[in-house]
Amino acid sequence: MFVSGYVYRLLRAKARGLGIRWSGLMVLVDLDLLGPTEQRSLVEIEKVRGSTMTVLLQDLERRGWVERQVHEGDARVTRVTITTSGRTELRRAGRLLRDHLNAELGGLPGKVLRDVAASLRPLSSALMQKTGGRS
Repeated sequence: MFVSGYVYRLLRAKARGLGIRWSGLMVLVDLDLLGPTEQRSLVEIEKVRGSTMTVLLQDLERRGWVERQVHEGDARVTRVTITTSGRTELRRAGRLLRDHLNAELGGLPGKVLRDVAASLRPLSSALMQKTGGRS
């Protein structure tokens, strides 16, 4: 758990240095995995206040990375969807962060890295099944 925390902090710091808003990136990941999601659910997933999520989604919407739609029957319910542009940004940021992590781990033998990747697949698969997302 400490290792995953270290990797998280390392990548978050790199994202900040690249001008990538980490909380926005996490919402894009959520939407990419879960599909269209109610704003209220995103608040629960990301453990933030509703007003914080509103401001974050306004920024993502302004950038063209998400679309928000108010439910026809209940104006209090907003459904959020990642756009094609949002997916493109998510992939771009993912490549940059993956490249950074690869550089950090560059001194490790290839076999060790392959073994780590192989051992993470079952965990990743189990988590994706639990959340209903894609691997």
